[in-house]
Amino acid sequence: MRTEKLLNPEKYGPGLKGIFRQAMHEMPLITICSPFCILGLGLIAYHTYRYEKNDGNNKKYKLKYTLYRPDDPRVPHIKN
Repeated sequence: MRTEKLLNPEKYGPGLKGIFRQAMHEMPLITICSPFCILGLGLIAYHTYRYEKNDGNNKKYKLKYTLYRPDDPRVPHIKN
């Protein structure tokens, strides 16, 4: 399928502006929501990375006692 059959530059204009205008005319909800979806996925990826980098599973206060061996690699990261 060729792009000349899909795009209509006579009606909407040439270039990216014409493609955006045609997209807004044919599927406005997807065109408007796509940047927000991409931004949300980026924020989720960033916060997941930051959570793992800062040892996010290590909680400061626990309801029960946990014993660690002295050679456990988590010992330097334990918070009092």
